[in-house]
Amino acid sequence: MVIITDATEDDLPQIYEIEVESFDNPYPYSLLKAYLYIADGLYLVAKEDGKILGYAIGIIQFKIRGHIVSIAVRKNCRNKGIGKLLINGIERRFKLGHCKYSYLEVMTTNKDAFFFYVRNGYFPLFVRKNYYGRGKHAFIMVKDLYSRKGLE
Repeated sequence: MVIITDATEDDLPQIYEIEVESFDNPYPYSLLKAYLYIADGLYLVAKEDGKILGYAIGIIQFKIRGHIVSIAVRKNCRNKGIGKLLINGIERRFKLGHCKYSYLEVMTTNKDAFFFYVRNGYFPLFVRKNYYGRGKHAFIMVKDLYSRKGLE
């Protein structure tokens, strides 16, 4: 059974494996470690039998918006609902922190991730040019955490 829990320093080697497997320009190990302190209760892992299957990192900005900094699932564990568990867990914690909405960035060429976010209630707000480097653009995607008609 998959459980969602807070990440610990002992989880970092497996989190880093997932990071490297998932992204062309992975965060360095030291930054993933720093987020354990920066994210304060918004660094989650999906575990099954002690193995980390995925992780999510969030931060609260300006006391009203949640930013999903990173979310990833092991390639062999994708399309099994683990990403949904992680994103729901982060969003619940954003709400506890009084966030009104959640946002994230996703590379415009990453169609699988884009449609995953759309299925989970996010919509593209605009494109940020060169976000991931020259010629590598990002969709900025937003979700109202209270299902209102528009962002206030």
